[in-house]
Amino acid sequence: MDGTLMDTSRGIYASGRAAMESLGYTVAADEKWEGFIGPPLGDCFRITFKIKDDDIIEKLCEAYHDFYSREGCFLSDFYPGILQTLRTLKERGYTLGIVSMKNEDILQTMCSHFGIDKYFDVEAGIDLTGTMNKAQLLKESFVKLGLKGSECVLVGDTHFDYLGARDAGCDFIKVNWGFGYTKEDIGSISDPNDILKLV
Repeated sequence: MDGTLMDTSRGIYASGRAAMESLGYTVAADEKWEGFIGPPLGDCFRITFKIKDDDIIEKLCEAYHDFYSREGCFLSDFYPGILQTLRTLKERGYTLGIVSMKNEDILQTMCSHFGIDKYFDVEAGIDLTGTMNKAQLLKESFVKLGLKGSECVLVGDTHFDYLGARDAGCDFIKVNWGFGYTKEDIGSISDPNDILKLV
């Protein structure tokens, strides 16, 4: 979802700001948010706002999730060409799934809200305890779809996606329009339409 299908940064930043302000912190209008996407949520607050107290981090994470599930998750925009690519893949008979490190209920809410649930045969996210990693989610999804990892390819925008695909035994397509890879990364693609050529 994040960085591959949708630019979710608006909602992530708004939720981070709301969490900080709910605990009485002031967030500058020109705050640099670059380190707030990618790491585990607690580390996002540690890195971006230099907060070290674990109790405060826990409260910030709770406030973040509260705001994100109510408002933040809807502040997202599709990357250009994504919807057409999903439609075309489905029309060509591909089995599609979405695997995200978001909580599964939020992921499914977003898929429904943005009207893309009709494209996916599985929508897999983490549970509230967050005990599963991407490779485990992928493997579980392959089983649900009745497929082997060798029959699948993960499309993702970060090195964490690549590692998940490698450990789950599937191929990987790296895209450079999201939060991780850039056009300088060898072998990355810049246009969702290229996915149709590669599969």
